[in-house]
Amino acid sequence: MKDNLASLLCISGILCFSSCTSYHQSTKEFRNSWDLGDEVQALSYLEKAGQSIKDGHDEELLWNMEMITVSRANQANELTDLHIDRAKSIADENFGGGLIDPSSKGIGEYVGRFYDRNMLEIYRTIRALEAKNNNRAQTALTELKFKRQEAEEINQKRIVDIESKAHERNDLKYNEFLESGEINQNDLVKEEIAERYQEFYNPMGDYLRLVLTNRGGEQFDFGTNKTTLEKTLGEDLSFLKEENKISSTDSNSFTYVFIETGSAPYRMEKKYRLPLTLFYNGMPPGGVLYVPFALPQLAYRDDCDRKFSILSGGQSTEMETLTDMDSVVSAEFKAKLPGEIAKALLQTVLAVASQVVIEETTKNQQEDNLGVLLFATVAKVAAAEAFTQADDRSWYSLPKQILVQRIPTPKDGKIKVQSGSSSAVELEVNPNNQTNFIYLKSIRRGNPIKVISSFGFGQGLASYMTLSKFKLLAAKH
Repeated sequence: MKDNLASLLCISGILCFSSCTSYHQSTKEFRNSWDLGDEVQALSYLEKAGQSIKDGHDEELLWNMEMITVSRANQANELTDLHIDRAKSIADENFGGGLIDPSSKGIGEYVGRFYDRNMLEIYRTIRALEAKNNNRAQTALTELKFKRQEAEEINQKRIVDIESKAHERNDLKYNEFLESGEINQNDLVKEEIAERYQEFYNPMGDYLRLVLTNRGGEQFDFGTNKTTLEKTLGEDLSFLKEENKISSTDSNSFTYVFIETGSAPYRMEKKYRLPLTLFYNGMPPGGVLYVPFALPQLAYRDDCDRKFSILSGGQSTEMETLTDMDSVVSAEFKAKLPGEIAKALLQTVLAVASQVVIEETTKNQQEDNLGVLLFATVAKVAAAEAFTQADDRSWYSLPKQILVQRIPTPKDGKIKVQSGSSSAVELEVNPNNQTNFIYLKSIRRGNPIKVISSFGFGQGLASYMTLSKFKLLAAKH
């Protein structure tokens, strides 16, 4: 009797394994502040949440990545660099994340998705350019170039392996479940958005390589051309059509304006109650007709400005979308979904198997002891919930879109950027620079546009940089 109860305690205790719930709770105030467009308060709450993030914490990488985008929104460059270095170290140690293990309890360590690593290298590149660290910028963009193919290969290997495990189980009707239509993929991810980009692709990296190849001199000759970008984004975007290689003595100055707007999709857990007979090929535990089944689901955010104009030299130029993070995230989500479904099915079968064990272990005692009966019931529920969890963690503060435009630098250096909701910012760049870069941020519709950085280079990407003056204009409501 005591041995049986000890077994039950062990099984029912498996709910207390995951740090994910506590992380979500500790970062709730950060997410609320970020959604309101209050980057200052968001940073304060995120730093507070980080007090519980020690070395080896399951969400250590995720928290460091959040700190990158939130500290950057606050122009805290030293803090941003600190967390870029820490996040890169953790991500490099865990690239790929290994094969999917459906028997592991909980959702485990967050090792990052490919678009996480992609944006990490992009922020690393931009910070390197801002700090005039050309070698580091070159290294980051070179690493980024070769990781996409590796990500595709790793994902395919993971899917083949987990589906093989599903086919090997005699108690799982895997093919029958897939053919049942019980899971509507469009409930989890907007397929029309996912199909805009190839999986594991972010145009931002190619565009930065293209601009640096054209304007950065021999050091930044990545051999990049417009082909992939035009295939993905189209051939009619002015920032692409007019992007050509220049000589080091070219006297025409151009300014590149980037703006991050909104927030990328985040993951939620979608719970199902599935009929056991739909997928289980075995003797079910008594009284169990339905079981929990969990998959991740993308939630899209739309409270942002999508239209921005650059006013300079008496002319107005519309900014254009360079990267749609909705599509980046959705394409990767869709590519990984077969593996997520196979994993969830295997976990659900393991949960049912645990319920069978609990029932067999306590079968005789349940007839004579109401306490054992109640405890067994709780243990079976605990077993089901413990095994059937979806990973709903994601880099919450990534932008929804990154827009860009290149304009001839006005002779007086004065530039104004205005959103469709009338928020605006004015800047001055150095008209004597061959190339100027402006990086802006808008979290929510109607909020002020924030200047993250403004810097320029002389011939090529020489070690000359000038910080620009800027003035925020109050948003008009």
